[in-house]
Amino acid sequence: MIWLGSCATPVAPSGGPPDREPPVVTGTTPANETTNFDGNEVRFQFDKFVDRNSARQNISIEPNLGLDFEVDFSRRTVIVKFLDPLPENTTIIVQLGTDITDTRNNNMSSSYELAFSTGPEIDDGNVIATLRDPDEGSVNEGERVFLYQSPVDFSEPANYVAQSDTSGEINFSYLREGMYSAIWVDDVNRNRIWDRDREFAQPFHQEEFEVVKGEEVDLGTIFIQRPDTVSPNINGVGLLSETRLRLRLSEPVEWQDNASITIQDSLGEDYSTAFPLYTDIEDPQVVYAQALDPLDEEQRFSVIPQGFTDRAGNPLRSNVDPFSGSAEPDTAALRLIEDNLADGIFNDESVEITFSRFIDDDSITDSLLVFEGDQMIEDWEFVDVERNILSINPDIIWQSGVSYEFRVWDPYVRDYATFRPDIWQPNQLGAIEFTAADGLPEGENRLRLYDDNRKVDIDTVFTDSLEIDRLPPLSYTARVYRDVNGDGRWNSGSVDPFEAPEPYFMQRDIPVREGFTSEISVEFIPALEAKEDEALEELDIDLDPVEPVNDESDEEIEN
Repeated sequence: MIWLGSCATPVAPSGGPPDREPPVVTGTTPANETTNFDGNEVRFQFDKFVDRNSARQNISIEPNLGLDFEVDFSRRTVIVKFLDPLPENTTIIVQLGTDITDTRNNNMSSSYELAFSTGPEIDDGNVIATLRDPDEGSVNEGERVFLYQSPVDFSEPANYVAQSDTSGEINFSYLREGMYSAIWVDDVNRNRIWDRDREFAQPFHQEEFEVVKGEEVDLGTIFIQRPDTVSPNINGVGLLSETRLRLRLSEPVEWQDNASITIQDSLGEDYSTAFPLYTDIEDPQVVYAQALDPLDEEQRFSVIPQGFTDRAGNPLRSNVDPFSGSAEPDTAALRLIEDNLADGIFNDESVEITFSRFIDDDSITDSLLVFEGDQMIEDWEFVDVERNILSINPDIIWQSGVSYEFRVWDPYVRDYATFRPDIWQPNQLGAIEFTAADGLPEGENRLRLYDDNRKVDIDTVFTDSLEIDRLPPLSYTARVYRDVNGDGRWNSGSVDPFEAPEPYFMQRDIPVREGFTSEISVEFIPALEAKEDEALEELDIDLDPVEPVNDESDEEIEN
């Protein structure tokens, strides 16, 4: 492709309200679906001036015919000039990508295609597909699918390329009859070629399919997965005092209850151990920790983390140079950071209050006030302190029909912080029943069910149906896959050699109402999806009353 030199992009006059409207194609020359075309250029008229560089970089010719072309402009018109003779009796598509912007940097809302034929007929085969994210359910617009005519050679440029719209839909239009193959490719360098060493790719459920004149092929839904195999790193360590550390990470991490940080001296000998305190609320890539022993300012140290991972399960590693200790005494005030009461707690669950450093002030426990209904209990005996976490435990369970209030002393503000948790009693819990849809072959289905804050996180298997009860009244996400190869994890498939993706189902925003069962029918192909903020009836969820749960049951709540 050759670009013509020209003057700078025209800029719209300033003033007035901000322009947020995307550029729109108002007309083309020739008209769409023109036959017997014998010209050497096509024109796109826009309703406003477009950014010329974005237009030059986001125009393509489908199918890939090796045609050279150049892009020129005439005010609001984009002109594509062909530098090679066009092949005879061929349907050609000039495609404008969604990354074309106007002079206010507003993107086109969807790609635009102008199709014409150099012969008497327009090819009219059509292929559609849907892309989804296996965790969030949605995908970003602009994901690319490569379409190849058979026989397929993945080392060559794809014959056609389509980009997903904001709903994750892909559409290939004006296709000639024949056999085709399609794959999703994370086309990093935008060269239409799958680079096996650098770019992820996934197949659809069919290795090859036939396009017939005048008909549409639906490839169904695939859940695209970019495997995250990169471990997070500790990129920097700062000492706020002789025992308090500030860790700068490459990405947010989670940690287990037994997570720790081994601190070694310059000889590689274990010097002390530090424990994580909390994540910075404003910057989740910063974690604060506290060492058991002062770090001598005359020595240099390194850190080795254990029990920390990112969301993909990759372990945290240290990528920081040795650092010096500190002589600064730890005089930071003890203060409240967070609690576990955001959604509510089970009737046998502890109230957990996280402080900014190890709790070494007896006033925290001595001044604790517990109100059980109208009764104030000053010496609540069911209290534990584990480093920087204060746990207020129930006397077996928090009683039904009784309101609880906890007043915890905050030394930083020298006042009480008051907590009034929602406590889920057995009669407030509900259930979800999962049933494999009719027609699905028998097999083991692995289910992951969780709420937004992972208060409940269940990983289990079922064949025909499964009811999960004793669920608090929250909104849940369900992920189900058919473990075809029995390896205990979802396989997104292989392009070459071909291996179809394992069947996958995802539904978000599954409501649980107290005393009812939500019924979910699991259908793998096409995958069902639950959209944000849809009404209950639109989710295709039935609610049935659940059997009452005995308050005296000693069954544990699965959480």
